[in-house]
Amino acid sequence: MTKKGRARHRYRVGDIIFTTYDSSLKARNIRRDSRVSICVDDQIPQFSFVTVHDTAKIYHYKQSELFKWATKIARRYMGRENAEVYGRRNSIDGAVLVRIKPTKILAEKDTAAWE
Repeated sequence: MTKKGRARHRYRVGDIIFTTYDSSLKARNIRRDSRVSICVDDQIPQFSFVTVHDTAKIYHYKQSELFKWATKIARRYMGRENAEVYGRRNSIDGAVLVRIKPTKILAEKDTAAWE
């Protein structure tokens, strides 16, 4: 346990991968400064959050390779039956793949819990 009474755990964390357009503000910001952070918070009491600090890299793949990645991502979120449609939509000309390698993760569960 740490000084604050919370256990520290070490897990192997994979990369965060998504597509965006090369001309998007997101891609321009990553090219300017590859340091990024992502925060996901739970709006339901007792409230929880995860913040990931990372470095990001943009990959300019051929359409066929980008389609494979976009379809894989779509399958996870849109289901197998919709994966190909979303994969095609997210791998058109001008789309790029972004890979984020986490360097620091901060998470807190039940931040408003009563003790």
